[in-house]
Amino acid sequence: GLNINSLQGYLFPKVYEIYEYSSPEEVLKIFYKGFEEFFVDSLQRRAEELGLTIHEVLTLASIVKGETNKVEEMPRIAGVYLNRLRIGMRLQADPTIQYLLPGGWRRLLNDDLEIESPYNTYRYAGLPPGPINNPGKDAILAVLYPEEHKYLYFVADGKGGHNFSKTLSEHSRNVREYRRWVRSQRN
Repeated sequence: GLNINSLQGYLFPKVYEIYEYSSPEEVLKIFYKGFEEFFVDSLQRRAEELGLTIHEVLTLASIVKGETNKVEEMPRIAGVYLNRLRIGMRLQADPTIQYLLPGGWRRLLNDDLEIESPYNTYRYAGLPPGPINNPGKDAILAVLYPEEHKYLYFVADGKGGHNFSKTLSEHSRNVREYRRWVRSQRN
């Protein structure tokens, strides 16, 4: 009953009890029912307040989930992407490029940023056509209740988190620090 091209994003991750001989269709229905039970009316209203459709919430939440497993950083990252969307800045989200790569996750190369796809948020402004993974409650809630700030940029800090910045010059400094850290790990 969904008007979407893929169930990606709508299969809610949590612990389920599933019979060993359940059909794939039964399992998909169970995962989707988990999403329906989570995304209650109050969350739908919150999405509307933000001017987002449920599909857009799931798409952005999947990018947030692709950026971090740190629950405490998710609202800040969601805030960065919402700030970028608000001013018409490209998302430039690495997870959307990772989604396009055959063979799974690897270090991105400059050529990867040129891939022709509507999922390439380095080339195209706005959200990609749909979710790139199945985000859980933390990423979804981060998008619905983002941290309000003026950050537009973030980069890995080398310790499992990120450094955030408001200006391109601050961001460039943080990128240099991160690259210096990466080089130090090779020695």
